[in-house]
Amino acid sequence: MTEQLRLKVGEWYEHHGERVRLVRTPNLTEVQVRDERGDLRTVPLFALGPVKQEASNVNAARPSRPLDSRAHAQALAGAEERMAVLESLVALPGGRASERVAEAAKRCEVHPSTIYRWLAAYDRSGSMEGLLRQPRQDQGKSRLPQAVEELMDRVIETKYLVPERPSLSSVYVLLRGEIERANRTHAAGEPELPTPSYETFRRRIGAVEQRKRVSRRYGHRAAEALDPILGHYPGATYPLAVVQIDHTPIDLELVDSIYRRPIGRPWLTLVMDVFSRAVLGFYISFDAPNAFSAGMALTHAILPKEIWLAGHQQVISGLVKNLRDELGGGDPDLQLSWPCWGKPVLVKMDNAREFRGKTLERALRWHGIDREFRPVKKPRYGGHVERLLGTFAREIQTLPGTTFSNPRARGDYDSEGKAALTLEAFETWLTAYILGIYHCRIHESLGKTPLQMWEDGLLIGTDDHPPTGVPERLGGDAANRLKMDFLPFFEGTVQRAGIRHDGLTYRSDVLRRHVGARHPDYPSRARVFQVSYDPRDISGVYFLDPDINRYFEVRCVQANFPSMSVWELKATRRFAKSQNIRLDNEIAIMNAYRLMQRLVDSEKAETKSIRAGAEKKRQRAKVETPAGVERMRAPSLSRSALNPFQHVGEIKPFDEVE
Repeated sequence: MTEQLRLKVGEWYEHHGERVRLVRTPNLTEVQVRDERGDLRTVPLFALGPVKQEASNVNAARPSRPLDSRAHAQALAGAEERMAVLESLVALPGGRASERVAEAAKRCEVHPSTIYRWLAAYDRSGSMEGLLRQPRQDQGKSRLPQAVEELMDRVIETKYLVPERPSLSSVYVLLRGEIERANRTHAAGEPELPTPSYETFRRRIGAVEQRKRVSRRYGHRAAEALDPILGHYPGATYPLAVVQIDHTPIDLELVDSIYRRPIGRPWLTLVMDVFSRAVLGFYISFDAPNAFSAGMALTHAILPKEIWLAGHQQVISGLVKNLRDELGGGDPDLQLSWPCWGKPVLVKMDNAREFRGKTLERALRWHGIDREFRPVKKPRYGGHVERLLGTFAREIQTLPGTTFSNPRARGDYDSEGKAALTLEAFETWLTAYILGIYHCRIHESLGKTPLQMWEDGLLIGTDDHPPTGVPERLGGDAANRLKMDFLPFFEGTVQRAGIRHDGLTYRSDVLRRHVGARHPDYPSRARVFQVSYDPRDISGVYFLDPDINRYFEVRCVQANFPSMSVWELKATRRFAKSQNIRLDNEIAIMNAYRLMQRLVDSEKAETKSIRAGAEKKRQRAKVETPAGVERMRAPSLSRSALNPFQHVGEIKPFDEVE
């Protein structure tokens, strides 16, 4: 399923090339459907897809109607009742015979012609949507003349919404006076303006936004008291409407994976859905918060997690059993799932530097995601994710090696001596806690579990918003493109030597036709290209060809350049400066890096900082070339390579990443 599905009971979908009608959606893992033969079966949700237009019987699908949430729920309930009546008539051979229609009409106490009218509406739309009652054309429209409407609006604006706060009855008297004055001066032959009733005027004032009324009559500070707090958030009325992202240091001392000795505290970047309080994704690293960690957390949140979870399933299941025994028990046969994914509408973040950079701004804009920064000195707008991080912190303090929240709470506890978890083990523990405990525990503000709230918002809807349907699932090339878009990037020109950045040169055949390119709109300027990179491995970068909107990997011109991270390159420069070593080219950088590594290795991991640096290197070494991007070896530094574009043959592009 590669596009967003609006799951509605009674509508038709496609399952392995066969049309099936949705009967029930018990959860986000599997659904019950009935095929055209009438057979009922349970199928995976992920196997459903939209019915192709040519295969459907949609002849005149009705446009969607703007209904408020309550009216939508009532209309949907009525359509489901009518669909239940028609179910046997449309699914079984001969179901539309007159005797069957008469029986159905008798059961629901309507005339048979009504049943035939329902059947015709269902056939026209091809789905249960045709059974929704059409709203009245004049519903919600005023029957008062336009002149009276304008008089009411003017009186409300100038006489009621003022700091003097006159009473509603006194303003109504003023309105009547204005209408009487208008009638005395109207031209002969024109009808007199009717005077609206007091109740009509009261409803009109009630239709003015509450915050506007309070702000205009009592001041903006009084209006701020109406701002939602503790469980309510403006706009977060459905899943993925608003998500929050934040960083925090973990109160836990971790050990390295080689010597099993303490190396320090990691950072956690967390993404949560405000509507359901469900955790959408996270990223853990020893590096301080940066744009890369924010991008990694967001990609983890947006993408489905079945494959990611499968690699942890066995270990997580055992951890969940232990956690549930320690924290109150539960179903020992609980099947773990993480059905939380999708592109958010709005990402809410604080004013930290890593959130304000070009990397996130570009990636979010490219994928149609809005971002918004929390108002300064108004922490309640970020309280949801911060409270969730606080909840996690309390549970983490039960793990060996916890540093607690402050030295007083830690007391005589030896955090480094008790440390036992590696970064991978902590990542697995956190996943187990989220899926097995947090998502399955009733949330005090919601009255249900975050997972139930998430599924209800997608499949059932609420009083504030209709169901949104299952979010779009990105996989394959689309998932790889998402990961690439959230990588940090720099901008540069393509020269004959290649692309230079931070003292390194990158070269590939794919750059040939862009050498010396000029700006398409300003020929006097050189054309600047976007180049993304993974900070964990700068031996290669990813060139975005703007003409075809595809990424191509470009390798460092030094063929044997090591898989060095950005942080290691900075450390190498500091080391070279301390040793008075000049870093003029890639070979000098590579030699200085290897010399620094030999000095580090000679320490035999005796210091905590050395062990921490080595562990960071091991964690960063896990980076792989994204699937769908083929690596190409850069030309060697021979004489002919000084002009690598003099023999331009057929350019063989990498497998594109879309």
